Amino acid sequence: MTTASDNDDRQRALHEATEWFVRLNNPLASNETRRAYQTWLAANAAHAEAIQAVWEFWGELDQPAARLAASGWHREAPAPIPTPRPRQPAKIGGKFAAAATVLALAAAIFVWRDPGIIDRAFADAATRPGERRDVRLADGSLAVLDGDTALNSDMAGGRRVVTLLRGRAWFDVVADAARPFTVHAGQVDVLVRGTAFEVDRDAATVTVEHGRVAVSGPQTADLQVDLTDWQRVAFQNDRLGTPAAIEPDQAFAWRRGLIIVDRAPLSQVVKELDKMAAGHVLIVDRQLERTTLSGTFRADDQDTVLEALRATLGVRTLSVPGVATLIYR
Repeated sequence: MTTASDNDDRQRALHEATEWFVRLNNPLASNETRRAYQTWLAANAAHAEAIQAVWEFWGELDQPAARLAASGWHREAPAPIPTPRPRQPAKIGGKFAAAATVLALAAAIFVWRDPGIIDRAFADAATRPGERRDVRLADGSLAVLDGDTALNSDMAGGRRVVTLLRGRAWFDVVADAARPFTVHAGQVDVLVRGTAFEVDRDAATVTVEHGRVAVSGPQTADLQVDLTDWQRVAFQNDRLGTPAAIEPDQAFAWRRGLIIVDRAPLSQVVKELDKMAAGHVLIVDRQLERTTLSGTFRADDQDTVLEALRATLGVRTLSVPGVATLIYR
């Protein structure tokens, strides 16, 4: 039986494997780095599966990595786990060394600018930043995925289990008294039988539109909070808070393609901006994080939100499209 903890461990292993992928494809990688990789590989059986998955994933991309591999730059090891062979920097031709260095740098930038790529690549259903999608699950329930969201589902036999790997999703669950519907989302577990509700993994919140849900933490299943219509609870400081009433129009505005903020701190606004388009949005001046913004914006128009920040808060922004946007004074 797969648990929420198992899924978290797998995602962590995939992220670590991606970092090793980048480091090991540097032709100047030291023997110390390779020994550290072998230590990491042997530390957990999940690491071998993760590194295999990452190599296969990158090999399938129609990118220079695949072309370089076909040219002979990469040679698969005879062992089933694709461990890169040690390479002597002095013996690598200039062109191949340069290509490998560029590849490693490009891979690092690619993963940094879009950290959700690994979660989405291994998910049953996913959306890119700026995309929203309706997904009909095998039991007939509806899941609406916000930008940069990924989930897995298991509807076999008497199970109805969804694991939210990242992002935010709204569920309209088909009632089935014999098969409770469970959502695992990091520190939050949600149990329902038939209702409509939202789970935000990043914010660790659960919001109910109608019906009734039971919310608990994975380590505190006996300490649960019951929510009903238009209530929200957050998991903070290792515990569930007290249910609070929410404003319906604001809470689910993203499903209508809108972002509504009411004196929201800039740190929260940045999380919404990250869902709108590829690339990171970074606050350079930490003192700005508590500065608040109010307004209604289209969820697919990041530029309008940035313009509102400049006009209302007097901040400046610097953007490299698809890579990063800096917010500073």
